[in-house]
Amino acid sequence: MAITIKDIARQAGVSAATVSKVLNRKDQFISEETREKIWSLARERNYTPNSLARSLVTRSSRVIGIIVPDILNAYFTELVRACDIAARERGYSTILCNSDSDPEKEAAHLTFLASHGVDGIVMAASDLVPDAGLLERLRIPLISMDREIPDLDCLAARIDTDYETGAFLSASHLIGAGHKRIAFVSGNPSASNTKIRRAGYERAHREAGLPVDPDLIECGAFNHRFGLMATRTLLDRTSFSAMCCMSDMLAMGATVALRERGFSVPEDCSVMGFDNIYIAPLLVRPLSTVERRISEAGQLAVDALIDFLDDPTRPRRTVLMEPTVILRETT
Repeated sequence: MAITIKDIARQAGVSAATVSKVLNRKDQFISEETREKIWSLARERNYTPNSLARSLVTRSSRVIGIIVPDILNAYFTELVRACDIAARERGYSTILCNSDSDPEKEAAHLTFLASHGVDGIVMAASDLVPDAGLLERLRIPLISMDREIPDLDCLAARIDTDYETGAFLSASHLIGAGHKRIAFVSGNPSASNTKIRRAGYERAHREAGLPVDPDLIECGAFNHRFGLMATRTLLDRTSFSAMCCMSDMLAMGATVALRERGFSVPEDCSVMGFDNIYIAPLLVRPLSTVERRISEAGQLAVDALIDFLDDPTRPRRTVLMEPTVILRETT
């Protein structure tokens, strides 16, 4: 049977309230001798706090939910790790939910997290637009990361990337290297973050006096499978000498498709990614890309959420992270 605070109190000869204060480190008015006795008993008996009971008293579970659309995408793997590290540094734990970009699954995850009493939720980049009615009913503090979420009272902060500038920098680098036919591969064409990226790609062409050829554009998803499929489609349809891929996973799929058709990277076709995931410099041909500072974004998201939990009256925080070009061996 698990030991309780009352058991420790009885053995230490103090009240349960005193034990609770010591174990929760609110013990500034309790003697050193008593504190040491309580901690010694807790260690000897392998005492584990009852988080559910504590949350009922404090009205805080000290747990944060994280919802991502595709945990197989290394960008989200890295982001989740950064969020978890940041949360633990501030005394919180995390629960991870993977939606597979399915709106019904995401809604179920939101309901699940609410029913399990999380203090707040980080919603990572996705093509999905969450149900505003559901969010209003749940009324859980949210952090939006690079996605469309309505301006609700529960929205604590937006942590966004300047995708337009990132895509502009990517295309501009390739244009500056002499490329005139540059393919563009991105996510869901109806999603705002894809439209913003495409706007940056098109701006680079306009400023260079180059036409934008619709035959060079393929949009569908941000994973390596779509990168592979889209590149095959582009190669069957038209010719090009460079590719702006709006995620590193897309770029990895693209390079596989190019090799299948006998193209060398970058000799026959240059490839730019987007994200700078941790494996980008470790590939056989290290990937040129646009960096998003993933770990910093995760830290900012968690800090903004916990700061809001500490003071819900603070103004909503909006952060726009500036991307930078990282040149390696694929361009």
